[in-house]
Amino acid sequence: MNEIQAKLEALKDAKYKLLLIVGTPGTGKSKLIHDYSQETGIPIVDFNRIFGEEVPDGSDGQYIEKFMEDFLKNYKQDVILFDNKRILYSKHSTIDLLAFLKKISMDKYVIATWNGMIENDELIHIRSKLPEDLKYPVESLECELLICK
Repeated sequence: MNEIQAKLEALKDAKYKLLLIVGTPGTGKSKLIHDYSQETGIPIVDFNRIFGEEVPDGSDGQYIEKFMEDFLKNYKQDVILFDNKRILYSKHSTIDLLAFLKKISMDKYVIATWNGMIENDELIHIRSKLPEDLKYPVESLECELLICK
């Protein structure tokens, strides 16, 4: 947990207070965020529990973004934890996950698990049910990374 605290401290004056816990399936990302949640008492926002596996029919990414705006108005913690965000990159979603997390992290510290890896100076987001993974150049991320192996 000291590593997470150090990363959060490094974000103190950043525009985006975003920490991504990056790793492929089975590397301990969820365990790490759950341990941090238990230690700090900060609850984890689990989109799969809130929305299910798919965006409701007739909805798009704006539905989820509006929900988050309303949710954050009443969220009192300085840090928000995200795990299980599959709905944000389902085939019906128009949300750019990184942009979505960055937007939230302008007002709160955001710690989120990220199913992926760093390869060839790119952050890869593995999306198992979609035909292609997303890639972001590392130099343009504007966030902290904690790599699980």
